[in-house]
Amino acid sequence: MEIVGLFLLILFMLLGMPVAFALLTAGAIGLFLIDIDSGFSVLTTTPYRAVANFTLSTIPLFILMAEFLSRSGFAKDLYDSSNKWVGHFPGGLGISSILTCALMGTMSGSTTATAAAMSRIAIPEMDRHGYNRIMSTGIIAFGGTIAGLIPPSIGLIIYGIQTETSIGKLLIAGIIPGVLLTLLLSLGIYLRAKTNPAWAPVGFSFSWKEKIYSLKYLWAVIIILLVVIGSIYSGFATATESAALGAGASALLGFLTKRLSLKDFYESLISTIRTTTMIFSIIIGAMVFGYYLTITGMALSFITFLTTMDVPNIGILILVLFVYLILGFFMDAIAILLLTLPLTFPVIIELGYDPIWFGILVIMMVEIGLVTPPLGVNAFVVSSISKEPINNVFRGSVYMVLIALITLTIIVIFPNLVTWLPSTIKGI
Repeated sequence: MEIVGLFLLILFMLLGMPVAFALLTAGAIGLFLIDIDSGFSVLTTTPYRAVANFTLSTIPLFILMAEFLSRSGFAKDLYDSSNKWVGHFPGGLGISSILTCALMGTMSGSTTATAAAMSRIAIPEMDRHGYNRIMSTGIIAFGGTIAGLIPPSIGLIIYGIQTETSIGKLLIAGIIPGVLLTLLLSLGIYLRAKTNPAWAPVGFSFSWKEKIYSLKYLWAVIIILLVVIGSIYSGFATATESAALGAGASALLGFLTKRLSLKDFYESLISTIRTTTMIFSIIIGAMVFGYYLTITGMALSFITFLTTMDVPNIGILILVLFVYLILGFFMDAIAILLLTLPLTFPVIIELGYDPIWFGILVIMMVEIGLVTPPLGVNAFVVSSISKEPINNVFRGSVYMVLIALITLTIIVIFPNLVTWLPSTIKGI
């Protein structure tokens, strides 16, 4: 009886039911089978309690900021500017796409939104220069995941709320790993293009005057970086307050540059409501299913199993990360965080690991799942927009995933790459 809910969750997801409803339905049925009164009690109180958290307002505010910036056309400006600087290198357009994904991460925090936007901007340009579609779609699919590390990351916000870890410090902690991943991906693309030029022909070269002139497009991003990251790092604002400042500054920039119309403003609000509703629905569903796991005792059994294993601490950490990798093949990143953190986080703290460091590792693992079969969301987004078969997108992502795993290994060996920058912050 205890595993019925777990079985139903797997069945519903295999049948294609949206993850929020799969979690809610499977959890509710499991609770009713155990105790009808407990089931009704959970269903009548959980929806409100799951989302009645002031810190959660950070999510729609950052989403709104991304909508304003996207509709103002700054993403295309970033791509054009980076292309002028690195487009003439082997794999230059691919490197430019990765750099733009990283910069867009500062404007969105959403991996899927970044992948969708870059699919429309970069893939046609790489097609025009004769890039192999397997390589170009793989670059964009995985490039979008950088937004999961670069602040403002929605994944890190969810992690902070679930574990009661400082969201401000988590966002700052993602900067160095995000930059490191961006550099290693760029290097990987360069080496791949160098060894196989037919897959990534060299792009056009631009004059120094054109390169310097293109930097004028970066001013908007610099302002947003100063407003969002600067306000958090200086202690001037909390993560939630910086999100509000970022959304306000983005709207103001759009109106001042006459790139954001009233229609765009309205559509940004509607799109933000839709995305926020989806995320909050997943939170409610995961909370209901989490109660089911707790009542059945499966949660406690899992924690006990890990903490009593006769293996070194690093062995348990690797096992936990491997579980996240496998779950990423089948589930949405937000759902994974909401379901697993109540189980894995106490174990990690018991082992003496830093919660901020572990947060970065977890986000990297679930982001990898966004480009891996069978349910890699980013891969399907890129495939849908580019009209490239999904298996080719998955093939193109393999090389990028290997580079990401190398980056993760470096972070495991050198945890100070994550913990140093947030340790310098005062006041949060």
